[in-house]
Amino acid sequence: MNSETTFFLDKLLRTAEPNLFSVGDLFLSMTVATLLAFALTSVYRHTHRGTSYSQSFLVTMFMMAVATSVVMLVIGSNIARAFSLVGALSIIRFRTAVKDSRDTGYLFAAMVAGMGCGTQFYQAAIALVGFLSVLLMAIYQFDYGLKRKMESVVRVTFKSAEGAEQRIEDTLTGTFRDVKLINRVLDFYEDHETNVYVVRPKKGVEPSVIEGQLKALEGIREMALYQSDQHAPF
Repeated sequence: MNSETTFFLDKLLRTAEPNLFSVGDLFLSMTVATLLAFALTSVYRHTHRGTSYSQSFLVTMFMMAVATSVVMLVIGSNIARAFSLVGALSIIRFRTAVKDSRDTGYLFAAMVAGMGCGTQFYQAAIALVGFLSVLLMAIYQFDYGLKRKMESVVRVTFKSAEGAEQRIEDTLTGTFRDVKLINRVLDFYEDHETNVYVVRPKKGVEPSVIEGQLKALEGIREMALYQSDQHAPF
């Protein structure tokens, strides 16, 4: 190996500030960050609900954790370098909207884990990911935060006739509480009306039973019950 090659490799592998970190520190930081990102993505895959799942988001978590660990190593305790990196990174624009608020939390956790690895606070980073993994799995297992009785929307189309609307509201009152009429549409050509109600189910009564009760009434053309999916992203 000639002197030029040796000089090139020495420049390539030697850090700008020898006391800042070594090559071993660099690979250890990235390795631990990768393992912690793997733990977070595994929990994310297992607990994810809804239709917004994306494989690229998991890859992003790996990239964020590893890149952040290296950034923290490079910054060290140098304030000037920190401001320089902030200015350089400010040109990046994230165009992809985060569909689920939980995704923001996972990204932030991956960044914090990377920061812990980059500053060589491995115990703190490992404790964070371990505690969060157990906590998120427990929340998923017990379905914490799920509201059993939520307001629903009932839409009923019926033939206009004397007492028809009252019979519908009496039927709804038997199954629901807090029945409120929020919209009325008149169809002058077919002599039909459409009423939209906001209702709240009574305790121990399933909202699905109202379908058969309403269809049994005379003059009912169609009805629909709308309920929100609490697991879906905003």
